[in-house]
Amino acid sequence: MRFIALLILCGLAFSGVADAQPIGEADLLRHIEILASDAFEGREPGTDGENKAVSYIATQWSAAGLRSAGENGSWYAPVPLVERRPESHRIYFFSSASGKVVRTVEDELLLWSRSPSFRASNIPVVFAGYALSGKGQPSVAGKLVLLPRTPPDTDDAFTGFGKRKLQLIRDGAVGVITVLDDQDRWPRFRRYFERGATSLAIEQNHAELEGVISFDQFEKLVRQSGLQAKTLLGDRDALSIVDLGLNAETKVETQVRSYLSHNVIGKIPGINPKRGALLFMGHWDHFGICRVEDPLNPGKDRICNGAVDNASGMSLLIETAKRLSNEQHDRDIYFLATTAEEKGLLGARAFVENPPVNLDTLIGVFNADTVALSDNGQKIAVIGLGENGLDRDIEIVAAQEGREIDRSGNADVYSKRQDGYIFLERNIPAYMITSAFADEERVKAFINGPYHEVSDEVNDSLELTGAAADANFYVALGRYLSSTGTYPGKATSGVADN
Repeated sequence: MRFIALLILCGLAFSGVADAQPIGEADLLRHIEILASDAFEGREPGTDGENKAVSYIATQWSAAGLRSAGENGSWYAPVPLVERRPESHRIYFFSSASGKVVRTVEDELLLWSRSPSFRASNIPVVFAGYALSGKGQPSVAGKLVLLPRTPPDTDDAFTGFGKRKLQLIRDGAVGVITVLDDQDRWPRFRRYFERGATSLAIEQNHAELEGVISFDQFEKLVRQSGLQAKTLLGDRDALSIVDLGLNAETKVETQVRSYLSHNVIGKIPGINPKRGALLFMGHWDHFGICRVEDPLNPGKDRICNGAVDNASGMSLLIETAKRLSNEQHDRDIYFLATTAEEKGLLGARAFVENPPVNLDTLIGVFNADTVALSDNGQKIAVIGLGENGLDRDIEIVAAQEGREIDRSGNADVYSKRQDGYIFLERNIPAYMITSAFADEERVKAFINGPYHEVSDEVNDSLELTGAAADANFYVALGRYLSSTGTYPGKATSGVADN
């Protein structure tokens, strides 16, 4: 990994001695200003912005006294990614009974292929719901499947859809097209997929043909089969496979780019690592240069800087590492900065597939994401509360730190949209604890405003009161859980030696 001369770029002097003082707003702000600066170009994986971001994080953790825990003794763990960007497509739908063309979809449809070029004809078209396929249900082998994507405010938005899609691919579907059930969602999905769909470079996880279609176009298409779009989507949990009586002919050209990104991994060695390990994590990536240049307005901002999402979380982890690194701990404490969270929690998935520590030894995982939203340093949302075995211990630390736990459960809707969920899938206690998500009004205002836009940058709207309190809470958690005196836990074995 190319080292960036950040001492010159940032004008900072690094110290190897951990700061014993509480973490303040100014401590966090200086990292956010750097990571979310235009010089880092929005920290998109696979760009020079990535090189600057991961080098900055590694440099900070190294200066704090952490030990590198990446591949071959480095700070970095490679994450192979593949990006597919739609280039051109043509698709016709025929009646399977008469052979006549019944629909040509050109607008509000994006298609891309696994390989640079894909051409096929007479592909049977079916609709797939979320009910498990049983005996007597039509097979999807060799077929083009239209699969509804559940809304983001339901449990299945980011997991049920992915699992169902993967099941269809492994059952032999030649293609899977995502159906949006709300027309208002089309502009955002179009922008996202026009920039390219990225995934881990695992070929068996991709169909030959994939895409996304708006609700309006889906409605017009299924009408040719005598069906109602709203009925199909409304009954999707009870439906398995519905034959639409259509065949498709298509030709698709796709830009395919394979590249390496990187997780950053460090650790504070404990004196008794057989008692388990603790993991703090957050994602460093964002969307980079996310807008095309406007020839009529060449100076218009084009960078999605990601100040709140998630330079703020990385600043918390850097300062937390500094406070913990100069202290003695019984357990190992790992720090993980993941790539490609914005592209589907991919860095976290890569980590659990090839971890530097036996996952069975992790006593807890704590994710820091989008923390700079609240001016309230008392109330915290604990995403993951009620699903893990550390609830009581978190309540003890909260009481010691004078923090009030939000019991509304409103923030739980974000559980599957953050890196910690990858660990929950493997039954590893994982939490995202933050004052930001205890302020529902501010969270919604952020998501409906600067979220994933060029306006998520360092400005007067940045709130760091809650973020500083959260950072100090993470330090307290680290001290409590890394000590066998306050958290005995249970003995483990097979800890990787890094």
